[in-house]
Amino acid sequence: MRPFRSRLRVVAIAGLIVSAASCDSGPKGPGSLLARATGEELAGVLIQVEGLGIQSFSGRGTTRVYAAETPGAANTHRVLLIDPVGGDLGFEIFVEDRAMEGPIITVLQASLLNHRTASAAVATVAIER
Repeated sequence: MRPFRSRLRVVAIAGLIVSAASCDSGPKGPGSLLARATGEELAGVLIQVEGLGIQSFSGRGTTRVYAAETPGAANTHRVLLIDPVGGDLGFEIFVEDRAMEGPIITVLQASLLNHRTASAAVATVAIER
């Protein structure tokens, strides 16, 4: 009975090794990262996005995006997100490698519906991987 158990253990260990080797840390290669700025009655947000390999930005849904590289700051972009409907502001970040580390996103300014200004603290931005 012992030889059967040792073969069973070898097969089980081999299965675990194959399973672990096939695990993936996520998508790689060029593509987009989905992101969302959230806050109560949020209508617009100015953010700074830092990271290697960032190519462009695009709005999702009714969110409009205006972006430019920051002069004098390598791999840094200023991005304005505007949504006349308000609410969550969805956008995409197109990158050279979706497995990239980061990017780092900092909220610089925010505005609320009805043209009210607010501190940057009312908005948060998260990347959905």
